[in-house]
Amino acid sequence: MIKNLIFILGILVMSILTLNCKRSMELQKIDLQHVKKQLEKFAPVTIAFDKSILSDKDQQVVKKLVEASKLIDKIFLRQVYSKNESIKKALLESKDPNSKTYLEYFNIMYGPFDRLDENKPFIGTSPKPEGSNYYPEDVSKDEFLNWIDKYPEVKSDFESNFTIIRRKGNDLVAIPYSKAFEDLLKPAARLLKEAAELSENESLQKFLTNRAEAFLSNNYFQSDMDWMDLDSPTEVVIGPYEVYEDAFMGYKAAFESFITVVDPVESEKIATVANYLDEMERNLP
Repeated sequence: MIKNLIFILGILVMSILTLNCKRSMELQKIDLQHVKKQLEKFAPVTIAFDKSILSDKDQQVVKKLVEASKLIDKIFLRQVYSKNESIKKALLESKDPNSKTYLEYFNIMYGPFDRLDENKPFIGTSPKPEGSNYYPEDVSKDEFLNWIDKYPEVKSDFESNFTIIRRKGNDLVAIPYSKAFEDLLKPAARLLKEAAELSENESLQKFLTNRAEAFLSNNYFQSDMDWMDLDSPTEVVIGPYEVYEDAFMGYKAAFESFITVVDPVESEKIATVANYLDEMERNLP
């Protein structure tokens, strides 16, 4: 009898938890028409390139870099807001046809906050955390700075561009990007190494190899230097760079990626125009 009662209670608890989980996935959304108007401010553009500019191997390099960039996108999504992945999952699984509109704007904004309207939420009601997802949402500047004053040995890690801050019991701890985003950085590093092996350009090989190592070691200095020496028809920026997303302390670098292919014909045209810039400037009205 007791066993049966315990079993029934267990089922009830599981049912309650399941119901709560389902409720937690329900998303509050602002007016649909407002989101549609915001979307109208964007014009879809297909970004392509003339494949004939590149060799077959270089085309494979670009493909590998695009695959790696998709992983970098996922890292940035995590960096922006702690609930981003669960919100996106809920939108993708929603049976409401209007969710597609919210998902489209969510993907553009990399989260539920409208970057065109002072980061006001268009999904949910919570304001965007000042420190995005780089810090605990409940940490204050005083607590952060006092912790560094109390434990000066952690100063460099806490102020590093390449760590996130988390709570561990009553403590604050710094976690390197290489560990915090290991599940995405490892496959991204593998793709960069594969691209390096395919590349016939020595400077690109060097940059991609050392940037892959940086993803695993959290030391970006050498690969940053290699990027300065990059001389390749395929130009790539990939990794943590700008700190604008960290409005809390301005320390933490956001992951980003863009890949460009130099068009020699159009570049020559621009170079010709550049020769007349001084004269053009002198004749401006």
